[in-house]
Amino acid sequence: MQKHDRSNMQEVWEKLVDFGIKPMGSDNLQRAGEYLYQVMAEICDQVEIHQYQVPCWEVKDWRLEDQNGKEIKSYLFLESGSSEKFEGYVEFAGYHRVWDMYVWRRYKIVDAEGRICAYITVRENEGAIPQMLFAKSDLPHFMVGSKEEAILKEAEKSRALLRGFAETKINKSGYCRNLSGEIGEGREKVILCAHYDTVYSTVGAYDNAAGTAVVLETARQLTQYGLNKKIEILLTDGEEFNLKGARFRAAEERGDISFVLNIDGVGREDILEVWCGPETFERKVRAVLDKSKEKFIPRYICPPPPGSDHAPFYEKGIPVCMLTFNDQGILHTPEDIIEKSKLRNMEKMVRLNLELLERIGVIQRDTN
Repeated sequence: MQKHDRSNMQEVWEKLVDFGIKPMGSDNLQRAGEYLYQVMAEICDQVEIHQYQVPCWEVKDWRLEDQNGKEIKSYLFLESGSSEKFEGYVEFAGYHRVWDMYVWRRYKIVDAEGRICAYITVRENEGAIPQMLFAKSDLPHFMVGSKEEAILKEAEKSRALLRGFAETKINKSGYCRNLSGEIGEGREKVILCAHYDTVYSTVGAYDNAAGTAVVLETARQLTQYGLNKKIEILLTDGEEFNLKGARFRAAEERGDISFVLNIDGVGREDILEVWCGPETFERKVRAVLDKSKEKFIPRYICPPPPGSDHAPFYEKGIPVCMLTFNDQGILHTPEDIIEKSKLRNMEKMVRLNLELLERIGVIQRDTN
């Protein structure tokens, strides 16, 4: 990748982070989308903003504390319910399934009348982060890290009280905004996508400003190639809220998508997670990545887990591949900030995208 190309990608990456925290429905995300539209218009044809009115969950503040008033580090699940205040005893409540990928221990807070007034899920072997709540709860639902579970167990054993509050609301006039553009011609297309929204706790340099910048740089590099198929560049909103934007786009599918290549997170690790399916398509991807001269450690998962924007397409029978250089220690945390060390893997991801597209037959080097 030439120096000026890296500068383009780095500029997009840093600008997206400068917009701040960008949850679905937020003013920051709308401003980021307007900026990305301008960038895409320089690269792609037929650039459009696809706007869908959806209820948007918002959080103002929250707190979970022990009976002495000491705060217990926690986050609210996305779409958690609210409560001005609650107080009660801790009891084990079974398990909580998150993204059909994780099953974590769950506790309930029970008040003096025996009513459940809040829930607490423990993220196994990691610290607390916001994640999507699929349980449709009207009560506050907190996540704590594995270290904080000791506090819950001791409170359960000693019958000590826990208390807290959660200020959330639903904006019924919110919007989910996807951006799309096209490169090349033809009816059959490949979708190259990334999400540009974040959760409420982070500016999302790794997840997923880096992925967005990589997709746009890959699109920019395609001018050096001839295209055998049309490529749709898709930047989605609402990925963190149960893949809202990708679900809207997948619902519009008309049988003309060859496969989807989804870039979700470009962190500092050398492990490249490859979520791919079906197996026939995974074999094609493996044949490219296993012979690549790029340095990385592949970790193949098939069928692909459901926790990113490829999932709605895979549910419709479309072959998909999600690539990520993971960085789980900073996922969804305030520590996910600009670090120049991430640029090395961002550049590598662009090269891998182009290598995959070329070796699978979507593009070919322009000899003119």
